Amino acid sequence: MDRTSLIKGHLEMCVLAILSNKKSYGYEIMKELEEHQLKLKGVGSIYPILTKLKDKGWVDVSREWSEAGKARVYYKINSQGEKYLQVKMDEWKELQKDIQGLLNHHIKEDK
Repeated sequence: MDRTSLIKGHLEMCVLAILSNKKSYGYEIMKELEEHQLKLKGVGSIYPILTKLKDKGWVDVSREWSEAGKARVYYKINSQGEKYLQVKMDEWKELQKDIQGLLNHHIKEDK
């Protein structure tokens, strides 16, 4: 499994984590992902992910005018999204712990 596949499998959790701090719009979310080396190149656009989160009822959507005079679509995590994010974060932590345990058990440092 390559890095792109790994990222793709966790993008919903990452986007919800970003939205857990503040409401945001698509481009701003993409930039935040890129700041953490989670570029969407090869994965696609952020907008299908945001649409999926909206359709699942995990984010609320509003349209607001920017200072430049353009309307922007803002996404904000809601209580359902917060519950889902917590479940996914717990699963992620458990997976990390299990993989690290396996690696520690099988990989010898003095090879």
